[in-house]
Amino acid sequence: MTLPMATTTIAVLRVPADPARDPLDPKPPAAVIACGVPAHISTSRGSEEVSSGGSQEVVYFRMSCAVTDLRSTDQVRDEVTGEVYEVTWARERRGLGLDHTQAGLKQVAGVVSEPRFTSR
Repeated sequence: MTLPMATTTIAVLRVPADPARDPLDPKPPAAVIACGVPAHISTSRGSEEVSSGGSQEVVYFRMSCAVTDLRSTDQVRDEVTGEVYEVTWARERRGLGLDHTQAGLKQVAGVVSEPRFTSR
């Protein structure tokens, strides 16, 4: 059985693990490991962080979807709106024929200026 109230479908994006890659190098493109997964994404709370030279808004969401292999390093793309979210946690819930995955999502918008270092 699937979720009784799905309001969208999602795609799960995963960057392939490569232990030899330097962490400072750009990440390789993410691969789509699942698509068309029925889901419901809702806002639970939001916060705004402001620092010198810019502002950044971090909004947290909660998602329920059909049972999916979801990891905290994945991204989720809403296939209806095109919005992309970072997965912060995920856990499977099983029982009573309503098996599903719950996850916490984060979306960051805005920029924070990078510190400027000068040499003397």
